[in-house]
Parts: sequence; structure tokens; C-alpha cells
Amino acid sequence: MNHSVNEVIGEVTRALIPTITEDEIRQRTCERFAASELYSFAWIGRYESATEEVIPTASAGIAAETLDGPTITEESPRVELTKEAVRTRELTVGQQLGDDSTPEAYRNQFRNHEDKTCAAVPLVYEETLYGVLHLATDRSQGFGAVERESLAEVGVTIAYAVENAESAANTAHTEREEGATELTRATVESEQERRLYETIISSTPDLVYAFDLDYRFIFANEALLEMWGQTLDESIGKTLLELGYEPWHAEMHEREIDQVVETKEPIRGEVAFEHAELGRRIYDYIFAPVLDDEGDVEAIAGTTRDITERKEVEEALQKSEERFRALVTASSDVVYRMSPDWSEMQQLEGQDFIPDTRESTSEWLDKYIHPDDQDRVTAAIDEAIRTKSTFELEHQVEQVDGSLGWTFSRAVPMLDDDGEIVEWIGMASDITEQKNRERELERALDLLEKTERIADVGGWEIDVETQDVFWTDHIFELLEVDADEEPPLEDALAMYHEDDQPIVEEAVENALESGESFDVEVRLRTAASGDVRWLRLQGVPETVDGEVVSFRGAAQDITERRERERRLEKLVDKLEESNERLEQFAYAASHDLQEPLRMVSSYLQLIEDRYADSLDEDGEEFLEFAVDGADRMRSMIDGLLQYSRVDTRGDALEATDLDAVFADVHQDLQVKIEEHDAEITADGLPRVMGDAGQLRQLFQNLLDNAIEYSGDDPPRVHVSAERRGDEWVIAVSDEGIGIDPEQADRVFEVFRSLHSQDEYDGTGIGLALCERIVERHGGEIWVDSEPGEGATFSFTLPAVRSP
Repeated sequence: MNHSVNEVIGEVTRALIPTITEDEIRQRTCERFAASELYSFAWIGRYESATEEVIPTASAGIAAETLDGPTITEESPRVELTKEAVRTRELTVGQQLGDDSTPEAYRNQFRNHEDKTCAAVPLVYEETLYGVLHLATDRSQGFGAVERESLAEVGVTIAYAVENAESAANTAHTEREEGATELTRATVESEQERRLYETIISSTPDLVYAFDLDYRFIFANEALLEMWGQTLDESIGKTLLELGYEPWHAEMHEREIDQVVETKEPIRGEVAFEHAELGRRIYDYIFAPVLDDEGDVEAIAGTTRDITERKEVEEALQKSEERFRALVTASSDVVYRMSPDWSEMQQLEGQDFIPDTRESTSEWLDKYIHPDDQDRVTAAIDEAIRTKSTFELEHQVEQVDGSLGWTFSRAVPMLDDDGEIVEWIGMASDITEQKNRERELERALDLLEKTERIADVGGWEIDVETQDVFWTDHIFELLEVDADEEPPLEDALAMYHEDDQPIVEEAVENALESGESFDVEVRLRTAASGDVRWLRLQGVPETVDGEVVSFRGAAQDITERRERERRLEKLVDKLEESNERLEQFAYAASHDLQEPLRMVSSYLQLIEDRYADSLDEDGEEFLEFAVDGADRMRSMIDGLLQYSRVDTRGDALEATDLDAVFADVHQDLQVKIEEHDAEITADGLPRVMGDAGQLRQLFQNLLDNAIEYSGDDPPRVHVSAERRGDEWVIAVSDEGIGIDPEQADRVFEVFRSLHSQDEYDGTGIGLALCERIVERHGGEIWVDSEPGEGATFSFTLPAVRSP
């Protein structure tokens, strides 16, 4: 880009050498600039010092009517840009045309140039302002620092040319030789032309020179002679080798001169050379053919510019860009660059978080920023631009996959020597996961707060060293304390009931010594009403290097629970008293009932012994009924007594081998098994926690029932076991007459029998006793059956815990 700028400026400088009028100088300058690809258009305004007006006088690349209208300094586009150049006598750069700062009368005229960046170059020579050159470019980087420096220098040259043209006009020297267009012309027909030519050539810092076709210098300006450290007479007619150029250097330029002669086309290059005073410098040069009237090359004209500083800047920029690339590569963050007013995103490395931007775009706001956040983002940008301070903001962005994410974006303004923003460099971190965690934390805190209220639980923390107390909101509500008046630790402890304060103090002291948590239930008096409430106080010490530094815990209002427990304790006491009286009653009743029953049985036995021979068939039957009834009554009394003593007369639950229990019961029922030709089998049964005596009663009742209700076929009974969590499910299955499912629950009721006494014997207490035994063991019992399909009685017992 800078090479092209130098070339354009060289063209402009050469265009000023022939004798031309003031208007021609302005017009040729605009045409040379607008003809290049670097500048969209150019126009020059003449400065009238008397009225302080800048009046458009020449333009190229833009419609002439665009510049018609009021004075530039009052109402034309970029009024402030021109005013600033006039005021400071320095080159001024501004942003797009046609924005809100453009007067309404000019907006339609400039509608095709809205995206241009403009530069106003004051034409000043010896402190006199002759006008302002305006240039526009659509390059995203605008006008670089080196380019600005070069344009400022050409502004001086143009101003000098205008000054000479004015001087020539005042002295009536209006004829000029139009054929003197090359730097190597030996004679200049006009004294004014010679003065103009020599002044321009001698005043420029560029090296201007000419060769003949034998590689000898035929012209060298002051800047070149100074670089050599020689006079013109010492230099003219000498070759490069004779002037001290190294052989490789001289041979390179001789080859280039031959190429220009052969092709009649300019050639350009860069080379390093030792300056007589400044040391090693880097130069940019152009060799151009000088043609005679017949179009043949008669000499070679050349211009060379010292670009050492520019190359140093470029090298610094390259290193800066390399550091930028390294930063992008090493960082997991998004890196981006913005124009001074943030209207364009010049570059963005998305790091697979958001889409990359390789070319400048003005649509970045809609492309990346969620609509809900665009106002916040633009407001923060405006404030950062206004204060020239760092931009920082958390906002939503569209991610690579199209989903919404969150970023923390931070951009720093880069300032020039005048303190103006030239661009912004920013980094954006992906904080999507952090934001998600924050939202989850907010939901958790909200849930915790609601849970605290539902469970009447509050949190607390105490700093051991400072004695500072922190309570959650619900603690304040529980204790009826104003949230703005968090009490000190001493006052907080004083709120506990006087009888329970030692409990709290002892719990805290033990925790301080041992580092272990505590869990106590204590009373306190609320601050406002003085009501006594029960709290469950839990605390966990936090330690650093083995020392307790703080306590964290929870306080739950258990007043209602304690009241329920108090009422329940009273109820349990009454129930235990009632059960004790009931047991006493049952024992007394069974004893009192058995006494007359034994007397009845004794007399029935006497009748049978003494009068058996005297009884007819009916009498014997009646006597048999009476004896059977007495026996059944005794069985019922015994069963009732066993039922009432399940909870009070049982042994402690302990590990019990069900295989042994089953074997004992099988032995006890051996006579009945043989009488009914029964087959009773069992899988390997487990060890459970239980009362061995009651479990024998349980198995005996269930197996006896299975044999009793087997129907006409020999009984077939099987016992199995299955583990289910912390318990065992034991099943006793038979192939007997079965039970109607609608009657299944009734079989466990006391004295309830689904069959008549004539069909099957039984007291109606056996299954009720089974249920009572299973419940005492913390289990449950149920039956699965269909009429005629047999029945399976299942019950659960606690498994033996592994050591």
C-alpha cells in the first residue's frame, strides 16, 4: 500500500514541474490522485484569507455539482474536518461522509460516498495557507501514519507551486514551455520555469536524478548530493561505480536501466545504501524512461525516497502483528479489533466460540449480539468512546453452532500521539458455563430459601476470631429479630433458655477442642414476643491447619414436633398402661375361663367313665360334642393368650437360622404330615433378625393351614426365599383349595374363618397371630390365591446386616 502511495505522490510532483497556471496546478493534482486505485475522489478548495472561506476550485472522481453550494467552512460536508485543517494548518482525518454531521443539503449529493474515510491536507508554504486538498478512500484501514506524513509533504510542494504560479501571474510571465516535462531537460526556456523546477527539485527530501544511456549521472538534486557528500560538479558525468557504489549495487541498477530502455516502462525497487551522515538507510526508487520527440529513450529519470522510518514502522507493525497472532494462538479467548467509532469490526478470531471475521464488517452488532443486549452494548461503547476508557461488559452472543452463549468482553483504545483513538483491541472470554452455573446457583438459592421456609430451617455462621455472626433471612424471622440488627455473639447466646445455655456452650466448646460437629435440641426465647421455641441446632466446624476458625450450621424450628412428641409420649404412656391392663385382663380372663372349663371337662370325663355303658347312641354323640366343644374352647383361650403376648412376652430379635426353624416345625408336624400323606419341601432358607420362638409359631401356623386346607389331594407345600434390599421375602405355597381374592384381607382377622367348623377345624386365630408376629418383626404379610388354584402366603423379615 505504501509503495503505491509513494508512486502516486511522485506522479503528482512531476505533474507540477511544467509551467502551468494556478488552476491547472489544482486540477492536475486532483486528477493524479483520483486516477489511482488508492483514492476514490479528490478536490481542492482555495482559501480566501480575507473572508476565511474555502471555495471549491478543482475536483476529480466526483460530480462537480456535488461541490456546488454554500461556503465550505459553513455548511459543506465534513465542515469540522475542513475547519480543523484550516485552524491547525495540519493534516486532519475523519470518518464516513453522509452521516448525521453532514448538512441536510449535501446528504443526497454524497449518498454514493457514505463509506469513505476523508483526509483534509492544508496547502501551506512559509506559513501561508493557499487552500485545502481533500482526499477520500474506502480502504478499511484509512490513512496510515506514513501515508499522512507523505501527504503533508506533498501539501507543501503543491502550495509552493501555487505560490510560484501566483507570482508569475503578477509579473505577467504567462507563457510556458509545455514540452519541458522531464527532469533531465538541460535548458528551461523561461526563468520562471527554471526557478519553479529548481525550487521543487531542491526542496523535496526525495532524491531526484537522471542517467544517460551509458549509466552516467547527468543530474542530481541537493538531497542526493548531500547523501553522497559531494558537489554537483564532482558527480555529473560519473557512473555508479565511480561514485563509490559497491559493484553488486552498480550492476543491479545498470541492469534495471537496460530494462527501462528496452521496455520503455518504469521499474521500481528497494535497496539499502550508506548515507554519508546518517549511516545505513533503506530507499524506495523508481526509474522512468525520458522519451524524445520520436518516442525513443534518450535518458533515464529517477526518484528515490528514504523509507527507513517507514520500514521500521512496518517492521514494528509486523512484530506487533506477530505478537497479536501469538496472543490469538496462545489464548483461548476471542480476540478482535474495532474501528475508532466501533462502526466496523476489522478482525475477529472466534476460537470456535463465535464465528470468525476475516474481513471488515459493519454488521457485527446484528451478527453477534443478541437483540436483547444490543442497547446495553451500544450504550457501553458510547461511554467508552466518550471517556476514551476501557470497554467492559457481559452480554449474550450467538455461538458458532447458532446457540446463545455468554461472553465477558473487554476492549482497550489504541491512541495516537495526539491522544485520538485509532482502533480498539479487545478480548472476549466464553463465560457461558459460568453463567449457567450462576443461573443454577440462583435457582438453588431460591429453592434453598423456599425450602428453609417450608422446613423452618435457617443457616448461620460464626467467625471464631472476630466473633462475628451471620444469619440467613429465615433465622431473623425465627428469632423475631430485625434483619438490620444482627446481634453480637454474646447477645445471640443469651437468647437461649437459661436451662439450655450450658448445653449450647458445652457443644461449642467440645467442637472447638475436637473439631467434630454437634447436634443439639434446645429452647430459646424470641426477641419480640418472648415465646419459648425449640430449635434443633447443628454446627460443623471449619478448620485451618488443625485450628477451628469458624462454625457453619443450621437451626430448625422444631417447636411443633416437640409438642407432637410430648403428646405422643403421653399417648404411648397411656397405651402401654392400657396394654398392660389388657394383658392382665387377658391373663385373668383366660385363667378364670379355664377354671370352669377344666371343671366341665372333668365332669364330662367322669360321665364318660361311669355311664358310658348306660348311654345309647345319641347320648354318646352328645357327650362327644360336649368334649369337642370344651377342647375347642381351650384352644381358643390359649390362642387368644398367645395373641395378646406377642409384643410383650417375645424375646429380643437376633440372628436366626430359618433352616433350623423350618426343621423344628417339620419335626413337630411329622404326625400330621404322615396322616395326610403331605409333602413339605423348602429351598435353602436365610438367616434373619427375629425371635426364634415366634418364628416357629409363624411357620407352624402357615404349614398347618396348608395341610389342613389341601382339599382331597395329598398336600404339597413348598417354602422359598428371595432377597429384596435389606429384607427377605419368605413364601409358603400350597396346591390346596385356594381363597377368593375378595376375601384375602379377611383371613388375617381374629376369629375370622372362611369355612364352617363342620368343613375344617380351626380357632380363627392362627393367621391373625401370624400377622401380629410379622408386624412385630417390622415386616408385612399377604396372600396371593385363586379358588381351586392353591395359595401363597408371603411375608418379609429383616435381613442380617453384614459386619
